[in-house]
Amino acid sequence: MILRSLLSFLFFHLPRITFQIAGILRAIKRGKRAFRKALKAEGLPKDAVEELVREFDPLENVSLGELLRSPPRFRR
Repeated sequence: MILRSLLSFLFFHLPRITFQIAGILRAIKRGKRAFRKALKAEGLPKDAVEELVREFDPLENVSLGELLRSPPRFRR
């Protein structure tokens, strides 16, 4: 029974979770590129563009461990 649940997790749940995380990261990076492109189109200097992109980066202080950690559970 334990082996069955382990195999189920490895072959069904783990790939789904990793693809979901990859999709989230891909969407964030796409938005970051579009933001950078829009700032350059407005004619801002290159150093100002890089500083603004860094300032509004949602993944700046987030590690992979924080992403994978489960949300806190509240006691009732």
